[in-house]
Amino acid sequence: MSKLVSIVVPAYNAAKRIKSTLLSIAAQDYENIEIIVVDDGSSDGTGDLAENVLRRSGRDYRIIKHESNMGVSAARNSGFGSTKGDYVIFFDADDMADPNFVSVLLDAVTKNDSDAAFCGYRIRLENTGKEPMVPIELDSSRHYSAEALTAMYIFKRIRPGIWSTIFKTKFLKTTGLEFTAGCMVGEDTEFLTNAFSRCGSIGFSTACHYIYVQHEDMVSKTTRQTPDQSIRRYADDAGAVCRAAQYLAEHAESPKLRDIAMNFMLADGLIKTLNVAARQRDQEKFCRLVHVPETRRALMASLLMSLPRKLDIFIKAATLLLFPRLYFTIRSK
Repeated sequence: MSKLVSIVVPAYNAAKRIKSTLLSIAAQDYENIEIIVVDDGSSDGTGDLAENVLRRSGRDYRIIKHESNMGVSAARNSGFGSTKGDYVIFFDADDMADPNFVSVLLDAVTKNDSDAAFCGYRIRLENTGKEPMVPIELDSSRHYSAEALTAMYIFKRIRPGIWSTIFKTKFLKTTGLEFTAGCMVGEDTEFLTNAFSRCGSIGFSTACHYIYVQHEDMVSKTTRQTPDQSIRRYADDAGAVCRAAQYLAEHAESPKLRDIAMNFMLADGLIKTLNVAARQRDQEKFCRLVHVPETRRALMASLLMSLPRKLDIFIKAATLLLFPRLYFTIRSK
């Protein structure tokens, strides 16, 4: 019997686009799927619209409703808790995919009985119709260890999205991995980093079968942000990086990944945290954090590892160590 694939779709006020999204999922050439929509406290009828679309789709489905908006992380966790599938994909409510998206990912993850697999994606610019590709730039004839692929992801040499990745359900449940509830930015990168670091093996397809849709509502949300909201989002991202570094330091079996966590990722997260203090013009907090011995050790350790890989991290770490007041002045403007 074919494996069941669960597709979790967190949705908040997504009525404008969720019909196209769900029809795209329903049109997959892989038959054995279940679609789980988590209506995260929407006020625009998203849940009812999803129900109407899926009732006619011929696919197995469930609608989970949150009484209030809890955020994408909590919605994904709720959806995952309801899955019955052998594999799970977290699909965004305003995106689409080619009809062979699921079958390609399933082939990649089952080929070597991997714990996860990913593919590339296309960015559909809704206002122009253009679709620039973000392929997985790897040699499909080569074998890459999970350790190597995780390191490539951390250093941004490959750029899979949470939505272009399939996971073995048993793997996620055994490791106890969840999205960090309340985190609005960086939660997907944190989850992927943590998950990849625990995988025994990771499969991939170089093709771009997921369609990441960029639309005017995304831009309007960004432009409507207050300075405090912008700083909150940046702080969430900083926290996600720091948590991922700590997770890898505690749970990754690979010494190389633990080394990367403590000698690169931690510094990256601390730099972002210092940037938050500077943007808040909180000089006392900035000075207190930058002079903590643990912070200075992390920044020092990152110099050697970041130089050949991430020059911007090297420059920021060096400036913070040598000229912290200048750094604060520049970042607080």
